Amino acid sequence: MNIENPTHILRLALLFTVTLSVTGAHFVLGTETHGMHVIHVFLRSLYLLVIIASSVWFGLKGGLISSLAISFLFGFHILISWADRPMENVNQAAMIVVYFIVGSVSGLLVQLQNREKEARLETERKAQREALIQGFGILSDALKARDEYTRQHSENVARLAVEIGNGRGLDETQLDDLRLAALVHDIGKIGVRDDILFKEDKLSPEEMDAMHHHPSVAAEILKPIKGADRIAEIVLAHHECPDGTGYPKGLRADEIPEEAKILSVADVYCALTEDRPYKDGMSSEEALEIVHSMAGKKLELKAVAELGEIVEEKRSQGVS
Repeated sequence: MNIENPTHILRLALLFTVTLSVTGAHFVLGTETHGMHVIHVFLRSLYLLVIIASSVWFGLKGGLISSLAISFLFGFHILISWADRPMENVNQAAMIVVYFIVGSVSGLLVQLQNREKEARLETERKAQREALIQGFGILSDALKARDEYTRQHSENVARLAVEIGNGRGLDETQLDDLRLAALVHDIGKIGVRDDILFKEDKLSPEEMDAMHHHPSVAAEILKPIKGADRIAEIVLAHHECPDGTGYPKGLRADEIPEEAKILSVADVYCALTEDRPYKDGMSSEEALEIVHSMAGKKLELKAVAELGEIVEEKRSQGVS
C-alpha cells in the first residue's frame, strides 16, 4: 500500500468518507421504530462494500485492516445504541464475524489473483527476453560477418561492464540490459563504410563525423525490437561524456543513463588493452592510467573507480 500514490490517496479518502458517513448515520438515526431498524440493517450491510473495495484495492492487508476498523466502529455503536436489545445484539455480533470473513476471503482471493497475474507477466517477460536475446544473437552474427574484431571487442566489453555494474550495485534487470547493450553497442558500425571502419591511419574530420553516427544508427536498429527500448537508450548514450563533450546528443553527467556510463568505461578500457592488426594492446597498468586521466570529464568517476578495484583485484590474483 503506497500512500504516496495519488490514486491510492484518492481511494483511501473515498473509503474513509463512506465509512465515516455510514458510522455517523448509525449514531444519528434512532432505533425505536421498525423502519429505523431496517435502515440500520441496510447501513451495516454497506460496510461490506467498504471491506470488499479495500480488499480489491489493497489486497489482504486492506481487507483485514478495514474489517478491523469497521468492527470497532460498529461494535461501539452496538454498545451505545443497542445495549438493551440482546436478541438483536446476537445478529450484530454475527455481522462483525461476517466482516472479518469477508475481509479475509476477499483479500486472499485478490492476493491469489494478483500472484497469478504476476506469474503470467513474468512468463511473458521471460519469453520476450529470450526472443530479444535470440534477435541480438543474429545482430551479433551479422556484426561478426562484417568485422570479427568488433564482435570480439563487444563480448569483452560485455563481461567487464557486468563486473563493473555488479560492483556499482545494479539490479538483475539493469545488469541484463547492460550485458545486452554491450554486446550490440557497436552494431551501428554496420552502417559505416569499409574504408572508414578499417582505416588504420587517423580519421579525417569528415570520417570521424561518419563514425560518430554509429550510436544513432545502432539505436535505430534496436528500437523496433520489442522490449529493447531501454537497451537502445543505453547504446545511444555510450559515447556521451559527463562534461557534455560526447556524442551524439552532448548529454551531461546526470542526463546519461547509469548503464551507459558503465558501458563507456568498459568500452574505453577494452579498446586500450586489446590487440589490433596495426597496434598491440596496452598493459592493464597503462590503460588504467589513461582511464583515470579521463575520469570526471570523459568518463564517470564512480565507474572508473570500480574498474580500478576490479583490475587491482585481478592483478593481485595473477589474472591479466
